[in-house]
Amino acid sequence: MARSAGVSFGGARVLAICMMLGALLLSADRAAAEEPEVVDNPPAIAAGELSPSSLSYEGGNVQIRAEVVDDVGVSMVYATVYGSDGSWQSFQLFEGYTNNYFGTLEVPANYEESSRNYDVEIQVWDIANNYVSTTIGSVGVEGRPQFDEPPWVSEGSLTPSFLPAEGGTVTIAADAYDTRSLSAVYATVTPISGGGSFEVPLYGVSSSHFEGTFTAPANPGPLAAEYLVEVVAEDDIGQQGRLSPGTIVVEPPPPLPSAGLLEASPSDRSFGSVRVGGETRRYVFVSNDNRRGGASISALARLAGSLAFSFPGAPPEGIHFTLAPGEKRKLAVDFAPTTAGPHAAVLQIIRDDGGQPGFGVELSGRALGGR
Repeated sequence: MARSAGVSFGGARVLAICMMLGALLLSADRAAAEEPEVVDNPPAIAAGELSPSSLSYEGGNVQIRAEVVDDVGVSMVYATVYGSDGSWQSFQLFEGYTNNYFGTLEVPANYEESSRNYDVEIQVWDIANNYVSTTIGSVGVEGRPQFDEPPWVSEGSLTPSFLPAEGGTVTIAADAYDTRSLSAVYATVTPISGGGSFEVPLYGVSSSHFEGTFTAPANPGPLAAEYLVEVVAEDDIGQQGRLSPGTIVVEPPPPLPSAGLLEASPSDRSFGSVRVGGETRRYVFVSNDNRRGGASISALARLAGSLAFSFPGAPPEGIHFTLAPGEKRKLAVDFAPTTAGPHAAVLQIIRDDGGQPGFGVELSGRALGGR
């Protein structure tokens, strides 16, 4: 009986150990069942924007924005663009601020008459390589208007283009054409010395000829005032044609005459009789009167009349000189006739400051026939 009880006790120990292991396994299974399962969702494209979504036929740049979220982290964001002409391109977008990715689409000009579209698809990968894509919109590009080229401008003119110091009115004219229609023809007048431009409307005198007037103000001096003129023609879609007909010049006022006074001696000079082919020389003296308050005077001596009279060694335009108060200048004049008969000329003294108009010395001589 005692042996039988011992065996029963050993069996009980084994049974207890088995029950304990079973409880531990059951507890582990329950703990595993209660732990939440981790789920890796694909990225989500929350929003997308194209700005602008329409362009003129010249094309341009479009900004792409995509809002992307993901539970584990975004790896890459791309934009793939499919053109209605069969073209396509793909480029990466970069995060500008939280969850927002940006890129720029450069849309080429459309020189065809029909419009063109570009569909923009956003493609996203997360760090677990999950992928999602969606189209966020389309960019439309207008077709180029049929046979519509910029206007032509030709035959520009300014009448007159030179004005006295008092200024005056200038007529600006030009011919302008367009294959469709002109919306405006005008001229811009810009002072070369600086300052704002003036806009002068040009009105149709005929179907293709336009005119307008600009009143140039008086020029206070001391230099000439110049105005650059440009004629502009615009068509009904804003294209422009341009032409510069030239420059308007307003002369400076003449300088005020100085207080000095020029005198000539003699007041007329005779060269007597000289045979044809011969030559004689005489002198004329010009002086600046030494009066109180006098000043230096600059002037040009030139000859007008018979070509038999000349300044020896002087340039064709004459002799320029300056005399201080009390100073005198000797001018040599040659008489070398080539034809018989009387000859006459005037030695003109033209002051730079415009004083003493008409001042000069009369010259005369007679040429005798050959021997």
